Amino acid sequence: MKKLVFDVFREHFLECLSREIKFEQSVCSEKKWTDTGDLEIRRKVLEALNKELKKKYDMEFEINQRLLSVAGPVESAIIQAYHELSTIHIMNRINAKIIARRGN
Repeated sequence: MKKLVFDVFREHFLECLSREIKFEQSVCSEKKWTDTGDLEIRRKVLEALNKELKKKYDMEFEINQRLLSVAGPVESAIIQAYHELSTIHIMNRINAKIIARRGN
């Protein structure tokens, strides 16, 4: 289980956002997260991102109200979503080690 680095995650996030709101990635990164669309648009962006991450990396994060309502720039939403993904990745690694030890 390899960890997805932040820069690659950021690129995936901006690609999904750009596709959903039909703006260039450079414009997307300069917007406030809540200005990119309503709650449903932001949910679609995160769902598209999760689908891509699941397909390419077998990883995903929970789409929760906190991520949907990040107050601040898109960059803040990217950082918080990456933090969620990283936390889940760490938990999965710990669980895998525990399960492996039980098998011995």
